[in-house]
Amino acid sequence: MSCERGDGTVLSMWGKLPDEVSEADRQHHAVLQRVHFSRHLNPTNAEAARRAFRKGAEAPPFSYRPLSEADEILAHLERITPSRAHPAGDLVARCIEGTARLVTALRDRTPEAFLHMAEHAGWLPDESLLSLELPAEEEQTHEPMDVPATRMMSRLERSLAERGLADWTVLADPVMAARVLVDSAKRLVKVSPRARFRQRDLTRLVVHEIDVHATRAMNGSGQLLRCFETGLPGALLTEEGLAMVSEEQAGVATPGSLARQQHVVWAVGRSAEVGFRQLYEELAERAGSGLAWGISLRVKRGLADPALPGVYAKDTVYLAGRMRVREWLDAGGDIRHLYVGKVGVDDPVAEWLAEGWVRPGRVPRIWSEGDLVA
Repeated sequence: MSCERGDGTVLSMWGKLPDEVSEADRQHHAVLQRVHFSRHLNPTNAEAARRAFRKGAEAPPFSYRPLSEADEILAHLERITPSRAHPAGDLVARCIEGTARLVTALRDRTPEAFLHMAEHAGWLPDESLLSLELPAEEEQTHEPMDVPATRMMSRLERSLAERGLADWTVLADPVMAARVLVDSAKRLVKVSPRARFRQRDLTRLVVHEIDVHATRAMNGSGQLLRCFETGLPGALLTEEGLAMVSEEQAGVATPGSLARQQHVVWAVGRSAEVGFRQLYEELAERAGSGLAWGISLRVKRGLADPALPGVYAKDTVYLAGRMRVREWLDAGGDIRHLYVGKVGVDDPVAEWLAEGWVRPGRVPRIWSEGDLVA
């Protein structure tokens, strides 16, 4: 059986992929390629807003680049209606719904819109995640953050080339809450030009961003549906969980990273009840002022008025995903199944491979040899 996109010969329990499903998948992917959602989610004035907050503002006065074409995008997505009677059609339809919820949140910037997105994505932490007890970690070190963004960009560019990702680009983007992020639809690795990095990050972020995010996207681009390249429904938890587990596998995880993620999960739960100032002050008592600012920014970004209760809850996927992926691997899960594309541990990848509906992808050498290849 062939898995070449668009050849129309795939026959399995899924049957021949209907043209309308392929077209819906193509149109959805075109939206993801066209819009830089992170540039509308993250504040454009983060440093100035932080200064105002330090001077006594109840909340940092964030400014955002408006998603002026939101209504147009939503109308377009509403017209893309693949039949849910076909399994691939259901996958694509759920991907489209997820994108529509993000667009709505970025248009309205209300706590309600962000909560609706989080509920449907499964990002809100449950009691088991909030009360999770973890083993003691390696003691945190105070390695200086003296590596400039330009050096990090060079390392990422070299790593992409070494892994055969020649059509990927490393781009400096000043409108980011993270220091580095991967945009799979555009085949971009974005780096904040103002960011500073530790020496450890030169290896750790190659493992996290290239050996997980970019490699899974590359493998997904070879499947029949483009949503394997950008993420099946619910795959984000596995995506970020696998990235954390891969850092551990390669021996480059940052000391104290799990404890920091516990602070993040706590902050997500608390943000639904309090505004920025109270969240920040409570976090500062738990984790220190520097970490409190970074976490508060990430869980309150996107909202029009961060002084109000409300949360961008996505960051729970790191700890929840790490625990779920580790559990799945310990139970005998095949790491190769997670590299057919941006799939989740609950997707029936073994069945899809057996049917010939998806094909295997390249797995980073840290999983086949147990050591890091820089």
